[in-house]
Amino acid sequence: MSILEKFTVIDLIKTRSASVATITGNVLKFNNQTAAELHFAPYIQVLINPKDKQFAIRGCKEDAPNAVPFSKPEGEQKYQIKISAAAVVDMIRKMANWSAEDNWNIPGIYFAEDDALVYDVSAAYRPSPKGGWTVKRQKEEAAAAALAGNPVADDTEEVDD
Repeated sequence: MSILEKFTVIDLIKTRSASVATITGNVLKFNNQTAAELHFAPYIQVLINPKDKQFAIRGCKEDAPNAVPFSKPEGEQKYQIKISAAAVVDMIRKMANWSAEDNWNIPGIYFAEDDALVYDVSAAYRPSPKGGWTVKRQKEEAAAAALAGNPVADDTEEVDD
């Protein structure tokens, strides 16, 4: 019996990815890591697999069918990438049975053989507010409710100085 019998060969074709797609309103957003993983492809195609509740993106040439402008060249892509394609977002929402008001983050998996990122909607999670206007508005609403005598459930702790 070999010591390696209990081991499994690591699949180098499929790797973890730092790519996250976000569905918000009629916009499909991708974080900066997505551009890097697709080698800063200037255009992509979006593919859908409704049976397995997945969609994918892959780099393509400008003249490819349904090519969508995607990334700026390496070093120039500073912000997340937004694709305003209501048809794509609608298809993903219907496939996942999500309402138009809900926002979702979907982690991607990179497949080197196809140079593509695949997103499985069953792995989606709701984005959590990190700050900015959303958190400020929530705190203001909680403070207004407290002044009105209507305490609002709030799981943030306040520390007295």
